[in-house]
Amino acid sequence: MNQKNNLLEISKTLFALLLLFSLNSCEDSEQKVTKTRSRSMGPKNGALFIGGGGITNDMWKVFFDLAGGTSAKLVVIPTAFDENSINYDPEFKILERQFRVRGFENITFLQTRDTAIANSDAFVAPLKTATAVWLTGGRQWRTADTYLHTKTHQELRKVLNRGGIIGGHSAGATIQGSYLVRGDRSEDGNYNIMGDPDEGFGFITNVAIDQHHLERNRQYDMFELLKVHPQLLGIGVDKNTAIVVQGNEFEVIGDRYVAIYDGTFWSDYFNEIDTLETGKGKFYLLENGDKYNLQERRVQRNRFLTPIAMTPAEQNEYVGTYLFEKSKVFWNNIVLENDTLKFQVVRRSIVRDPIPIYPYGKDVFFDMDAELWFHFKRDSLGNIVGFDKKTHQFIGGLNQRFDKITE
Repeated sequence: MNQKNNLLEISKTLFALLLLFSLNSCEDSEQKVTKTRSRSMGPKNGALFIGGGGITNDMWKVFFDLAGGTSAKLVVIPTAFDENSINYDPEFKILERQFRVRGFENITFLQTRDTAIANSDAFVAPLKTATAVWLTGGRQWRTADTYLHTKTHQELRKVLNRGGIIGGHSAGATIQGSYLVRGDRSEDGNYNIMGDPDEGFGFITNVAIDQHHLERNRQYDMFELLKVHPQLLGIGVDKNTAIVVQGNEFEVIGDRYVAIYDGTFWSDYFNEIDTLETGKGKFYLLENGDKYNLQERRVQRNRFLTPIAMTPAEQNEYVGTYLFEKSKVFWNNIVLENDTLKFQVVRRSIVRDPIPIYPYGKDVFFDMDAELWFHFKRDSLGNIVGFDKKTHQFIGGLNQRFDKITE
């Protein structure tokens, strides 16, 4: 009898241990999934231009400026094209004219279907001095099959490391992510969001980028992918729209929308983020000027930003009166109150209450409520001489210039 009791107690103990181990394993698994879901990373240096298909003139201007303007050294990779398109324009003269019209003067084309050639020093030579690269539309699997994990792929990363920009739209957008959305080889398979190959260049980690998104009614396809790969951040970019990625943040530019699938639902009206129940099929849309934090996976409104530390002496450099360049009756005072810099709008006899601004980087400040950005300017001696007041960082928007009045 005692032996049976002992065996029963041992069985109970073993069962309890197995149950505890199982619960811990599930908890660890959930924590790993949560941790994996919570992080995507952009390039440490340089910028990415990721377009949904179709680029407006204003959007081209953003890419052109980040590429270096007329001094840009642009490499175009048209490997996503089909054979008919390449045979129609074998020397890429038509394609070259399109870039010259947009202001580019130094243009080189890299094209091969041979992975061995893509892995050769001679082929990648133009990339070693490039300031910008453009990946054309077409089929992303052609680009992946040719260049993935070759010297070409390595040199593309080095373009970013040097502070250059890599851009593309349609297939040239999807390939920049880590998961190759719609990577199937067959014509029919192109309509499936999961295919083969499924690995992209990975300039942004843990992300799947779809294009022509709302235009082609693809907005619900992303849920099929995320059921299988819940660690991925889903981004759907529509026609005439792009995201400009710098570091772990991106900004939306263009005429239409970017869909975000990150397990939350953001309300533009209330500027609130709600966590969704597991498996809930909801997404939300961002538009021109909206910003998103890839690392934290949330909309990057100014109230979520963390200011950098600044000493009172450093803050004092910015204090003064700044006159709007086109007006004699409109200026901003930058004052220091309670260890906080504030800007104060003055228009003739109307003086508004000072509003706090916070340092984001060298000579760059932000306002949490109006979501304004202040980019201070220095002269050749390093003295503050004025600032630009903008609605957001990457593109012009509302831009007012103020010059400092010297006493």
